[in-house]
Amino acid sequence: MRGLAALAVALFHFNISLMPHGYLAVDFFFALSGFVLWRSYQPRWREGLGTRAFLARRLIRLYPLYALGLLLGAGYEVWRVVSGSRTGLDLETIALSLPFNALFMPSPFTIPLFPMNVPAWSLFFEVVANIALILVLFRLPLWLIAAIAIACGAGLAPIVLARDAANVGAIWGETGIGLLRTGFSFGLGLVLGGLSQRSHRPRGAVGMLCLGAIVFALYGIGFEPRGWYDLFVILLISPLLLFVGTRFEPSRLFAPLAAFAGDVSYALYAVHWPFIEPYRALGRHIGLDGVPMAAIFLGSMLALAWLVARFFDEPLRTLATSALRTRAATARSLARA
Repeated sequence: MRGLAALAVALFHFNISLMPHGYLAVDFFFALSGFVLWRSYQPRWREGLGTRAFLARRLIRLYPLYALGLLLGAGYEVWRVVSGSRTGLDLETIALSLPFNALFMPSPFTIPLFPMNVPAWSLFFEVVANIALILVLFRLPLWLIAAIAIACGAGLAPIVLARDAANVGAIWGETGIGLLRTGFSFGLGLVLGGLSQRSHRPRGAVGMLCLGAIVFALYGIGFEPRGWYDLFVILLISPLLLFVGTRFEPSRLFAPLAAFAGDVSYALYAVHWPFIEPYRALGRHIGLDGVPMAAIFLGSMLALAWLVARFFDEPLRTLATSALRTRAATARSLARA
C-alpha cells in the first residue's frame, strides 16, 4: 500500500493527468504512519522509552533520505542557474534556504516551505506529528485522540470544499491546513493502530482488492465536484482501506513485488522531485509524452530508489542505530556503576 501511494505521488508530480488525485496519497501516508508508530512504539513507550530515544530513532529513519533529496534538489537548482535558466531559484535564495531546510525547517525566504524538494513539506509535518506523539498523544486515551482527529477533520472539510481540492499544505499560508490534514489522518491512524489486535494477516483476494482500491481512489478520474471527492477519500476511503488493508496481505505470487514496492517507497518519495523537469525535457527531446514517458520516469525512479535505499539509506541507518545502542548501553553501565 505504501509503495503504490509513493508511485501515485511521483506520477501526480510528473504528469497530473495520469494521476489527478495522487496528492491524496499524502493523507494515506499520514494515516499509515500513525498506525505503524502506535503499533511499534506505544508498547516501548509504556516500558520506558524516553523522548530523546524516540526522536533519535525517528530522525535516523527519516533524515538520511530527506537530506539526500534536499542535496539533489539543491544541486539541480544550482545547475539551472549555471546553465542560464530563468525559471528556477537564484543562488542567493538557495544559499539562504538551504540551512533552514537542512535543519528540517521551512525556508522563510520562499513561498514553498521546501523550495528545493517541494514534497518534503509532508515530511516536516510528519516530524511535527512525531513530536506531538511522544510529548502528548501517547499519554492520551484513544477516545480523546479520536476526538482530536474528528475536530481536525471538521476544520478541514469546509476549507477543502471552498478550495475544491485538498492539495494544500506545501506553501506558506497553508501551514494551518497542513496541520489539519496531518492531525486528522495521523490521529485516525493512531486510533486504528490502538484498536488493532490481530497479528495474523491472511493472504489472498481481499489484500489484492485493497491494493487495487488504493490505485482507483488516488486516480479518481471523472468524479466531480473535486472537493467532495477529496473529502470522501480522506475522511472515509483512506481510513477504511487502512483498516482493511492492515489485516490482510496480497497473494503469495504478488508478495515479492509488494515487498519491493514497500521497501523503496520512502526513497522514491524523498528523491524523485529533482528529476521531474529533466525527464520532461528528455521526453520533449525524444518526442515521447503521456504514458510511455511516465513509465520511463517511474521505472527510472524505482531503480534509483532501490539503489539509494540499499546502498545509502540502509548502511547509514545501520551505523546510526548501532551508535545509538552503544551510547545507550554505555549510559546504562555508567548508571549502574
